[in-house]
Amino acid sequence: MRGQTPSLALRLALGFALAFASTATLVVGVQALLAERFDHLSTRLSMEGQTHDIFDGFVLDERRRVVGVALGPEEALGFDDFFANLKFRVLDGSGKVVASSEADRRSLLAGIDVSEQPGFFGIVRFDDRDFFVGAWLREVHGQPYVLQLARSDRFALLARQAIAPAITETVGLLGALSAVIFALAGALAVRSVLRPIRAVEMAARDVGGRNLAARLPEESMPAEIRPLIETFNDVLGRLEKSFLEQERFIANAAHELKTPLALARARVEAGIESDEDRARLLQDLDAMGGRVQQLLHLAQVADPQSLRRTSVCPLEVAREVLDHLAFKAQRLDVTLHLQAPAVDVRIEADAGALFVLLKNLVDNALDFAPSESEVRVLLDEAGLTVSDHGPGVLPEHRARVFERFWRAPGQSRPGSGLGLAVVSEIALVHGWTVGYSEAPGGGALFAVRWRP
Repeated sequence: MRGQTPSLALRLALGFALAFASTATLVVGVQALLAERFDHLSTRLSMEGQTHDIFDGFVLDERRRVVGVALGPEEALGFDDFFANLKFRVLDGSGKVVASSEADRRSLLAGIDVSEQPGFFGIVRFDDRDFFVGAWLREVHGQPYVLQLARSDRFALLARQAIAPAITETVGLLGALSAVIFALAGALAVRSVLRPIRAVEMAARDVGGRNLAARLPEESMPAEIRPLIETFNDVLGRLEKSFLEQERFIANAAHELKTPLALARARVEAGIESDEDRARLLQDLDAMGGRVQQLLHLAQVADPQSLRRTSVCPLEVAREVLDHLAFKAQRLDVTLHLQAPAVDVRIEADAGALFVLLKNLVDNALDFAPSESEVRVLLDEAGLTVSDHGPGVLPEHRARVFERFWRAPGQSRPGSGLGLAVVSEIALVHGWTVGYSEAPGGGALFAVRWRP
């Protein structure tokens, strides 16, 4: 049996804790490295800072010569209490010590000429002990003076031994408390972040085949997951639409085929005795076949994912449609006229769907065009139009011409009432517009626009 996968909240909390521990370890390591590598530099900078207090404490005689150093109480305390580890000497231009932190007035750099001492910093052996010694030059009323400042490395060692344990304990305690607080805060933050996701999960459980109208909540959702929820709701909307289209297709097919099939069965059972009955039966069967074909077209175009979009030349498709319907037009004594666009036009579309769309429009125009009239197909860059000189559609009925199974009152011509509905569906899934208007000179004009 496989172990249970850790929750996302636990993973994030552990990740936060690990990140905190890694950062703390890195900081401590860098500080230790800097302390080791730049110990002398930090000591020199610290001692250089002390020289300002000494220079500021120079005592001058009436000839404006340095004869001593008067330190402030705090600065003097350091040299008084730590004279064994902290010393200074002030030398004039001749190398004579004119001020000292103690009774001993020996130069701290006895082996180096006073003119070469400024800028020196290093470890010097003095009274059998190692000192960090630095020398700085300062002019007072035009006279050069060299300040020698010495600090024992034992002074720094004692400071580290006294302070380091306290710092280590403090850092350890603060680090442990910070890690605990960080982990708790991280866990609370993660729970707060995951709470909306749990709400979405509960809502998603209510979505099913019988409840496709349900949607996941989008309000009060974090901005990071809202696009995911919106996309999922869009998917649910498309699924619901496809499901409803399927149910409607089944209902329409049953409704349209039930009666004609029953009549055909009755005629077969009664026996076909005359050519007229045989022709009528074949006519009914052809009508049922046409309805089945239109229903299949509706089912196909209801799902945009089933379309295969390619670069299509509408003029070539129009020529195929007119060739396909040329026999019917000749039989009805109607002329088919195709007006090509002035420039080459290509669109992204499903070639088969475009063929069905244009075929239904031209076929519909032929059904209503009077004998010795013309059906015109006009193509341009923006779309196409199909017009005839038939009776057209009354104004009160024009809003319903694209409805499924709708036929104008009193209509005696054969048809399923699905041809224009298929045209509307094909235009819809392609993002086109289709509309009806009265043709110039009377008749019907259907316009499809694939570009604004």
